[in-house]
Amino acid sequence: MNAENAKPLSQITVLDMTVNVPGPFCSTILCDLGARVIKVEPPGGDPLRHSKGIWDSINRGKDSIVLDLKTEGGQRVLHGLATKTDIVLEGWRPGVASRLAASYDILSKINPSLVYCSISGFGQTGPWRERSGHDVNYLALSGYMGLQSSIEGRPWPPAVLFSDLVSGLYAAITTLASVAGRGATGKGAYIDLSMTDAALSLLGLEVGRMTDPAESKLSPNVTFIPHYGLFQCADDRWLSLGIVHENHFWDRFCLVAGLDSFSGMDFDHRLRKAESIKSELEEVFRTRTSTEWECVLVEADIPASIVIELDDIFEIEQFRHREIFNFIGGQTFLGQPARFSTGRIGPTKASPRLGEQTNLLLAELDYTSEEVDKLTRDKVFGYSEDTL
Repeated sequence: MNAENAKPLSQITVLDMTVNVPGPFCSTILCDLGARVIKVEPPGGDPLRHSKGIWDSINRGKDSIVLDLKTEGGQRVLHGLATKTDIVLEGWRPGVASRLAASYDILSKINPSLVYCSISGFGQTGPWRERSGHDVNYLALSGYMGLQSSIEGRPWPPAVLFSDLVSGLYAAITTLASVAGRGATGKGAYIDLSMTDAALSLLGLEVGRMTDPAESKLSPNVTFIPHYGLFQCADDRWLSLGIVHENHFWDRFCLVAGLDSFSGMDFDHRLRKAESIKSELEEVFRTRTSTEWECVLVEADIPASIVIELDDIFEIEQFRHREIFNFIGGQTFLGQPARFSTGRIGPTKASPRLGEQTNLLLAELDYTSEEVDKLTRDKVFGYSEDTL
């Protein structure tokens, strides 16, 4: 059995009607795991196609068909595709899927075994369900940015789209869980996934901390620990030090750094001396370059590492050894972070041109050339100025 056939989702078909990031990130994961992903794009294509590099990275390996779901012909093609599908993803505001004859209620009558996931900003229920929003709004409303403010003094747009990406991850987890459950019941499921709830779920540790009076007075997560953080070195580069509660790491660090006066302190004692320890660390790290510090600390088995620039990741031997970079058609794609004993997991082909597999998919549904011509005349694949 070759690596491609060994992929765990090679018998799964996904119908992805989403655009931008959350849904496509989910279907990218499923595609890398072996699923066939049919991307249903609106006339004019996924708006993210305007950012080619991003679009390519999040839509590699998929099939593209263009359908105007406001037309009867487009809806008919979609229903045909649904008969051959295991998982359906949609990302419209509540109510839009029904207006396009693409809702779970409609498609599950065609295929009762469908696992159908709706990804929306606030979910299908609740007083916020009709609100518009994007990643920055969901992070603001979830409490994430409030947490950030308590650490940094003000909120900032994050460097990555946290709510978009975590929503995609949850969509992958929940749809695969439902597919596994379907094996026992034969029935599909409907999943209502809120991106704001997904962002909030990342704060579970902080919610737990709030229930403990002692912990609730501390800074969030582990940021209150003086020897856990980032320190600037003599070459002005930053080094991360990851000592949490471990006494053995702390004592080793004190030995290497020459901080004899702090050696032997247990965790509680170190917290009481947090200000003086933090101040001392800021000074001591300025005495050597980041490379020198990383070398001596790693040698002593202390969790420390230089902050690597994004441009440098392709030269990191660890990443190359893990084969997380996939080179296809002159492009570089990041694969999945896990390795399977059954074979390599990751993308095998580049992203599709807009509607590249439209004729192929119609042929698989037994459409004749005359029927395809009629769909074309009916502008099923045509551009529409209307927006949802």
